[in-house]
Amino acid sequence: MTIDIKIASSNDIASNEIINLGCSDGWATGELSVASFLVEGTSNDLLVSVLAFVYGLSSKNIPGHDFWLLLGNSAWQSDTRMVRYRKLWGALKFRGHEVLGGADLQESLIELGGKIKFFGALRLSELSFNTAIGALLSERCSYFALLPSGYEVRSVLCKGWSGQLTEDLNFIDCICDENGLVFKSIGEFDDVERGFVSIGSTELITQLLK
Repeated sequence: MTIDIKIASSNDIASNEIINLGCSDGWATGELSVASFLVEGTSNDLLVSVLAFVYGLSSKNIPGHDFWLLLGNSAWQSDTRMVRYRKLWGALKFRGHEVLGGADLQESLIELGGKIKFFGALRLSELSFNTAIGALLSERCSYFALLPSGYEVRSVLCKGWSGQLTEDLNFIDCICDENGLVFKSIGEFDDVERGFVSIGSTELITQLLK
C-alpha cells in the first residue's frame, strides 16, 4: 500500500505555520527548526507507516545516530509496592503494550510529595514500529528521539518531561544541544491528518530532509 506523506518545514520554530505552539515566547527566534510528516486518515496503521518512513529517513541521512522511544507516566502514581515492582516497562507489558524488537531498555524514578513517576527509554529497530506506536498511544507522555550513538540517555530520564511541547522546552533543548532530534506525534483519532513533527537545529533538520 502506498501512502502520501506530506512533508513541510520551517527554519524558525518561534514563527512557523507547521504547528501551533500556543505561546511562542519560550522559543528563541531562529535557534530551532521544525518539520512535519503528516498523512490523511485516522488508522493507527498509518501512524506506523509514518514512523517507519521517519526512521528510514533518519537512518539514511543522519548516520551515527540511534532512534529511541522516550516514554513516561502522564500522572503521578501512589508509591505502592506493586507500582515500584512493575515500574514503567513492566506496567506497559501488564497492560498489553510491550515494545518488541528494542534494546538498551532503561528507566528512572522521580519522586515528589509521596508520589512517583517513571521515565524510560528504549532503542528501537525496524521490528519495533507497531508495538512502539501502541505504547505511545497508551502513554501520551512520550516522544521519539534521534540521538548520537553512545549518548547517555539516562541523563534525560532523570529530568523527566510532560509530553507537551509547550511545557518541555528544557527537555527539547537538552536533546537538540546534543545534536539530536525530537519527534512528537500529532493528531487525534478524529483529526483529518496525523503524523509527527520533528524539532532540531536547522542544520540537522536540513540534513534529515535532504
